[in-house]
Amino acid sequence: MTISLFLAIVLVMGTLVIVTSIFRLHELQIHVAATSVPAPPKPYHDKRISHVAHGAVDARGVWALAAQPRCFEEVEKSTGPESYVRAHLPGNAVRVAPGRTLVFGSCRVTIGAERIVVERGDERIAVPAPSELYRTASRLYLLARGPGGGPELRAYKVVPQP
Repeated sequence: MTISLFLAIVLVMGTLVIVTSIFRLHELQIHVAATSVPAPPKPYHDKRISHVAHGAVDARGVWALAAQPRCFEEVEKSTGPESYVRAHLPGNAVRVAPGRTLVFGSCRVTIGAERIVVERGDERIAVPAPSELYRTASRLYLLARGPGGGPELRAYKVVPQP
């Protein structure tokens, strides 16, 4: 009998301690203060982007067309194994041959033997090789290697110019 009485007292007291600590938790006040002098931010250096004289931009990336929202709007993106990505390319898509230059408003897309270059004003963004550009009546499709090295297919709608 004394053991059961002792266990009952321990259970009741333990429950009271836990309930009390939960209800008093909201009264807990924590004050955090800075202990060091903040350092000025370090300059950002991305080797893929260079700012030439007069604010010009020279960059490399599979996102070259997406970086020109006044000319192109990305509507779809497929990544994965080569067969999966190529299956998302429409059957009526025609590859734009190297040596051609396409103009969409203020954007110019030059398809070279080694890479594709998108230019607008003093901005020049190159899609690293290997890359291919395909065209349908309503879309452009860029097939290139993504940041991880795997194939990427990006579909773009041409933005109508005012």
